[in-house]
Parts: sequence; structure tokens; C-alpha cells
Amino acid sequence: MSHLHIPDGVLPPQLWIAGLVLAFLALLAAVHATRGAGPQQIAYQSALGGIMLAVMAIPIPITAFDYCMTLAGPVGVLLGAGAAFQVSLVVTLILALMGQGGFTVIGLNALVLGAGAATARPVYLRAVAARRSPAAAMAIATAVSQVFSSLLWVVVLWASVRLTPGLAVQQQVREGLRFLAGGSVAAIVAVLMLAAVAIESMLGFGLARFLSRVRPDLLPSSVPAASAPSGTGRPPEAGRF
Repeated sequence: MSHLHIPDGVLPPQLWIAGLVLAFLALLAAVHATRGAGPQQIAYQSALGGIMLAVMAIPIPITAFDYCMTLAGPVGVLLGAGAAFQVSLVVTLILALMGQGGFTVIGLNALVLGAGAATARPVYLRAVAARRSPAAAMAIATAVSQVFSSLLWVVVLWASVRLTPGLAVQQQVREGLRFLAGGSVAAIVAVLMLAAVAIESMLGFGLARFLSRVRPDLLPSSVPAASAPSGTGRPPEAGRF
């Protein structure tokens, strides 16, 4: 599950307003953390954002379901949490303008994608410190990022049902969650989710393997910045948040 294509007027106001407020506060923190970024880093961030937008705009059919890849894991590894959240917010806004979800869900979509991206770099650095190859570390970080984002979406749907238990549409969501939680259906959904995570992880694996050969300096290093040689472990002028 990458992002919710929910039109305006469905989610309870308490939920989407809180999402917008939290997204705004997170954006302020991200801007503060990346305030020292120069033109080269901004161009690098914009390029990754464009790739992320293109990937998310193309649904991939998995049996009866359509899944949109996100690249949130690789983007989080390459940019760090602050810059990755900015990219997630802009991409989510553009997707809403394209009709993939209403404007009221922008904050929630950005928060979930940004949270998934934020978990990716620490996982990647731990994997690299454990002597995993950059490609394997990227695949692990991507998988953890996707699973975490999916769990957050379950929390969002659960909160939506709890906040407005009387609405008919929320009753349908409630029944749908009960249906998905039952027996063989839950097993099928779990298999489909694992397939989606595997696709994302394979993409992250290939991306990291390519970068490790042509631009290894773009991949973050587990060596602390104070002791790392100049130009190693992160893109030039990259933010550390």
C-alpha cells in the first residue's frame, strides 16, 4: 500500500486536519534541517523527486489489485529524512492534482511516505555496518520502509473508523477491515503485500548496485561525517537530517 486514493469528504475532519497540521510542522522541521543545502543538492533532490513521481504515477497490477511503487526507501536512503519528506510532500501534492486522492489526504499521504523514508537510512547504515553490500543494505532498508508505511496506513484506516463510527462509508470500511482480517483472505492479502515489498526491494537492490559501480559517493556511509574523507558517504552539500 503506497498512498490512499481517497476523495475529499470521506475521511473525518479530525483526522485529515491533524494530518495537514502535522505535515506542516514536519515540513518546517525538514526545511530547518536542510537549510544549508546548496544548488547541487537541491537539483539532486529535485531529480529524485521527479523519478519518484513518475514511478508512483504508474500502477502495477497485482492480480485484482493495483499497486503503485514509491521509491520512498531508496529516496530516504539517498537524501535523508528531511529532504525525503520535502520530496514526499511535493510528490503527494502533484498526485492529488492528477486525481490520485483528494486534497484532504495530502497531509496523511506525505506523513506516511515521509515516515517510511525516514526509517530507511538508519536501517541502511546498520546493514552496511554489519558488512552487508550496498545493494543488499538498500534492499533491506526498502523492505523495512514499505512494511512500516503499510502498517501506518492500517492505523490511519482504523482511526478513521473509530472517529466516525456512525457514517455509512465508515461502516463499509469497518466491514472491509473485518473481511480482510479473516482466514484465507488475510493470507492472500499478506502474500500480495509481500510481493509488493519484494518488487520494491528488488528495485532498490538494482539501484544501489548501479550506484555502487558508477557513483558510490552518492550512497551514505556508516563512517561518521567527522572522520569520513571529503566527498564520501553522501552527496555534496547534502543535509544530515
